[in-house]
Amino acid sequence: MPITRRDQILSFLSWSGLSLAALLLSACATQGEMMDDLNKTLRGYEKAVRWAKFDAVYSYHKRETDQEADIPANMENIRVTKYESSNQRFDQQKLVMKQTVTLHYYNTDDLRERRVKHRHEWKYFPENKRWYLISDPIVFP
Repeated sequence: MPITRRDQILSFLSWSGLSLAALLLSACATQGEMMDDLNKTLRGYEKAVRWAKFDAVYSYHKRETDQEADIPANMENIRVTKYESSNQRFDQQKLVMKQTVTLHYYNTDDLRERRVKHRHEWKYFPENKRWYLISDPIVFP
């Protein structure tokens, strides 16, 4: 039985549909992996802040050069007691996530608890397959 034009078109459409479905699924997996990476990054960053590992905190920042970050001297006396994130907004086109972080902390010199709000902007860099904090580092007044 010869293959008709209709059979060829139906075969092409089903093959195209499968290819499109596979492409969409791989894009979803990539998007899902990127969001998983963001969640892991945010948890790691929060943990570093909470445990006063400020050398690790600064490693999450994207710097123009490979030069080591200058960590302010007063950071060694800072202890964070609470880390709250809010107002998370994700821009899928720009691969940017913005959030507000409220930190409760005290300085070991005076033991008075204070609070500071900081706006974070995280950006995904596909070439590194990594999220970086592109906003200014946290400053404790």
